[in-house]
Amino acid sequence: MSRNNNLLEYVADLYYNRGLSQQEIGAIIGSSRPTVSRLIEDARKQGIVKIIIETSVTKNTKLSNRLRKSFGLKDAVVVKADFDFDKSIELCGKAVASILPVYLQPGMSLGISWGRSINSVIDALEDDVLDGIDVCQMVGCMTMGNPSVDGFSAAQRMAKKTHGNFYSINTPLFIEGVEVYNYLINEPLINEALIRSCNVDVCINGVGSAADPKNSVAQSGYYDYYLLNRFADKGAVASFVGTYIDIDGNRVDVDDIYLIATPLDIVRKIPVSIVLSASAENADAVMAVLNGGYADILVVDEPLANRLLELKK
Repeated sequence: MSRNNNLLEYVADLYYNRGLSQQEIGAIIGSSRPTVSRLIEDARKQGIVKIIIETSVTKNTKLSNRLRKSFGLKDAVVVKADFDFDKSIELCGKAVASILPVYLQPGMSLGISWGRSINSVIDALEDDVLDGIDVCQMVGCMTMGNPSVDGFSAAQRMAKKTHGNFYSINTPLFIEGVEVYNYLINEPLINEALIRSCNVDVCINGVGSAADPKNSVAQSGYYDYYLLNRFADKGAVASFVGTYIDIDGNRVDVDDIYLIATPLDIVRKIPVSIVLSASAENADAVMAVLNGGYADILVVDEPLANRLLELKK
């Protein structure tokens, strides 16, 4: 599927399935109302709009609109899924992959973290949809041996799909001691990668629950539970872009432990921040990300969407 067809599919879904106005759609994709009108007409001409709208995953349109309006998001996509985490996040990854080409033009850059959520997007992304997109690692490495949780491997795989360069942060995520931390972040190649990660056009990140022993940080095996529990003991409920945050989205720090990752105040300023997650069990963690204002587009499954709306009330 070409990038233009991805755009037409996305606009048609927003207009026909979800009932958004052309002005609302223009605000979501960053185009004028006349441009949206032309895209809708092109979708008809190319056969994308028929009796039903063809999308790569089935979405709950009512929940999508409720979530978008309740949290003031640019957009929200609720995938029709009520499975275990691995299956649901696979479908959420497909949903992200289908809209990603809408926001990325050749010459732009994409920032990603690591974990099963990011790998689900990479697996779903077709080889010929994006071209000339540089990929920037946003967090330090976890382990080189397990590609399902490692940022270096994810950035390398994604760059192959986007036919661009990739920039890696070749340090551990957690650093003990300020002297070592200062030395590493000022090393020229690491410093360049960090600067690039702060200036991406779009970023994609998953959300980990601080209390979940299956989250990517815990599964990496690189850090012991004593260290991770120190963050939880200080009120952390989520791990996002390598940083632990409380329910209000505020950063949680532990004495003499330093993180090498894109700062969260920078994440807020990235033009398009896409966050995906699944399972109602992760509701508190996703709520922390939403409370912190770190997401523009949220992609989740139905159980998580319903739980988020309950918490919002």
